[in-house]
Amino acid sequence: MPDSVAIDLGGYSVFTPPDPFEDHVGPFYYRLQGDPMAAGSVHCVLPTAERHGNYVGGVHGGAILAFADYALCLVAGRAADGGTNTSFALTVSISVEFVDAGRTGIPLEASGEQLQVTGRLAFARGTISQQGRTIALWSGVVRHVPRAKAMERRDSAAAKAAVTVAQSVPPGFEHEAKASIYSRHLGPSYGRIADDGFTLVQPTLPHMCNSGGALHGGYMMSFADSAVTRAARLVSGMAPTTVAFAAEFLSGGTSQAPISTRVEVPRHGKSLAFVRGILEQEGRRLLSYSATIKLRPVSR
Repeated sequence: MPDSVAIDLGGYSVFTPPDPFEDHVGPFYYRLQGDPMAAGSVHCVLPTAERHGNYVGGVHGGAILAFADYALCLVAGRAADGGTNTSFALTVSISVEFVDAGRTGIPLEASGEQLQVTGRLAFARGTISQQGRTIALWSGVVRHVPRAKAMERRDSAAAKAAVTVAQSVPPGFEHEAKASIYSRHLGPSYGRIADDGFTLVQPTLPHMCNSGGALHGGYMMSFADSAVTRAARLVSGMAPTTVAFAAEFLSGGTSQAPISTRVEVPRHGKSLAFVRGILEQEGRRLLSYSATIKLRPVSR
């Protein structure tokens, strides 16, 4: 694997059972060592390539959000079950601060520490880096459930998710032909501009799901990040970069119907925009999110 030559992945693993979204975007790798309650006992790697790119050749914010979600679930999940792999971690909320830009072609690395484990929740925080340079800081909460219980519903859900259903886009939406490389890798999306905001719609596909057959949290945040940067650019006329993103997961989605989000921009100035939105599927709210966007003049 040319883009991971700097890291020997021989001692790393890929999540089992297979995760369609992580396999499509990644693969994502992890290594476990030492005390599961100790900081740094989980090390994650995402080899990056052109498909992870944004408009300027850096790593897309959505890919970084997906990697942060992956690291959170591994760090918090391992702390919750003491490293026995008997629990399944589901993200409840996550916050990511973007410290620097990542470059494609160089692996991203993530590690973290558990903060607290209760009967149903686990809290953790950590860092994403690239060649020793900090790219992002993340923190979040997962709900941990017995793996056996989570897997009871997996087979039937995954079987449904594997079926491609014909999906239509509502009238008035135009194909986002100039979407970033990473956004196009996930699938085609369609936007509509209105006086009260910007709405983005995307038909869902089986590769957008997790190992349990539900829409992957990293996918939903990737979609939301594409929407907020598009909205910020339309409102401000400037080039946007996400500097902070926070999300709360409200419900699980499926690959049987399109998802949509309307982005609001309550406030923006000459250098920052503050945005928020709700991601929905067939009237059901899946994700509530907010973001801070850095604005800079568009290069001519």
